Amino acid sequence: MPYPSPTNSVTLIGRLTRDPELRVVSTSAGQRSVLTLGLAVRRPTRPDDQDPSTADFFDVTVWGLEAENCARYLRRGRLAAVSARIEPTSWDAGDGSRRRGMEIIATAVEFLDRPPRGTDATSQPPQEAPADA
Repeated sequence: MPYPSPTNSVTLIGRLTRDPELRVVSTSAGQRSVLTLGLAVRRPTRPDDQDPSTADFFDVTVWGLEAENCARYLRRGRLAAVSARIEPTSWDAGDGSRRRGMEIIATAVEFLDRPPRGTDATSQPPQEAPADA
């Protein structure tokens, strides 16, 4: 039975592996804010599993106002939920071969915990990186 409406969506819940770095890039629509979140998502373990829990690591691209909010309020170690779409990409490698991959593009980011006590997220300026980084 075919699905009535195909979807391309993923939901990831995990902890940030590094502080977000906000950049501004030129696009056909003008200047846009963009950042990449490093997210560690724990793999589920069975009760009888003797192996220690492990995690999968993802880079998530966030655009626009959502990127600016993430840069302002998220820091390494914070818990976040990301709703996203997966977008195929391809590029030419240094050896001349054609490579393919997948990019995770956030459609929404939800902050799932509070900042540690004694820190005020609004007093911390966003981390900014050069656009060519």
